[in-house]
Amino acid sequence: MNQILDHSGPKKPKKYVNPNDTLRIIKVYTILIIVFAVCFFGKAVYSLSENKKIEEAMLIAEQNKEPNITLSANNDILSIDVSYGSAIEEVSYKWYRGNASLDDIHQYESEQNNQTENEQVDENDDEESVVDEEELTALGEINTEKGTGQNQMKLQNIGIPKGDTTIYVCVKTVGSSTLTEYVQNYYTDVGVDKIKPTINAKLQGKTLIITATDETELSYLTYSINDSDEQTVDDVVDGKSIQTEIELSETEDTKIKICAVDEAKNSEIYDKTYELYVSKPKIEFVAESDYSKIYVTVTYAKGLTKVEYVLNGETFEETFDNPEEAKEVNFEVPTVVGRNEITVRAYTEQEEVYSEETGECEYNP
Repeated sequence: MNQILDHSGPKKPKKYVNPNDTLRIIKVYTILIIVFAVCFFGKAVYSLSENKKIEEAMLIAEQNKEPNITLSANNDILSIDVSYGSAIEEVSYKWYRGNASLDDIHQYESEQNNQTENEQVDENDDEESVVDEEELTALGEINTEKGTGQNQMKLQNIGIPKGDTTIYVCVKTVGSSTLTEYVQNYYTDVGVDKIKPTINAKLQGKTLIITATDETELSYLTYSINDSDEQTVDDVVDGKSIQTEIELSETEDTKIKICAVDEAKNSEIYDKTYELYVSKPKIEFVAESDYSKIYVTVTYAKGLTKVEYVLNGETFEETFDNPEEAKEVNFEVPTVVGRNEITVRAYTEQEEVYSEETGECEYNP
């Protein structure tokens, strides 16, 4: 009966698992896991490396990008906005009279730097200073504002000069030697006065004639002699010019400092040391007892540039490249039989200072 009710069928024999097969399976899975881990780690490292390269490239691109400079004008007031991807070290600006390009400003500043003090003085002495509205001229000094590590800077309440002007803006960023430069032209009828007065000094004998002028309204001028107390002159003619005279001493070099100030507080400085050449070269004649020869001596404490003599209508001359080495010049002049007339002229570096002496003698051997 029990046999009839048992429907489970014949029992299967138990399968035997070889331990070596199990070990092989574990090894295969282990290898697969290691390979997967290595691939995953390598991909992660590669991804990090690529991300770093991208970040470095973006940083370099940002550093190579120039700062953004924006100028905003409202009537005669200007503001300068500067932004950059990293810290800004400083922002500078300077005004010029006239419409100018960046190349024009570079050329102007180069010429100003190469111009020597003597050339500037000669220019003042030789001609009256006239304000030329068409000529490129700097209006004051450059203005600089230092940054404090920020990526944005704003300079506000900058007065725009009256007339045609150009503003030059220069931005320097931290860690970079490259400057970013920008220029913009403006015109306004109601701008601020940025033009300095002009000073002209002219020496006539021992009198120094000083003339200061301004294109709008002059306020006063001051002067000092050899660093003494300043003297003030405020007698303004027609609101635009002042003239005064100073008597100089011929016994010593005289240092003159002049300052002219207009109503907008713009000022110009004139500084020069004058050497007065009031005395003239001394010419002396000495002759042989029979007048066969004439000996000439020319002396001048400041030195000579040329000595010439005319004997009986025939001219002879000698020039000196270094006047300091020609403070005394001696030469002899052979005469001719009969009447002799000689004229000697001595010249200095200052064209208005020279001497002339004439003598006569009779040579009868």
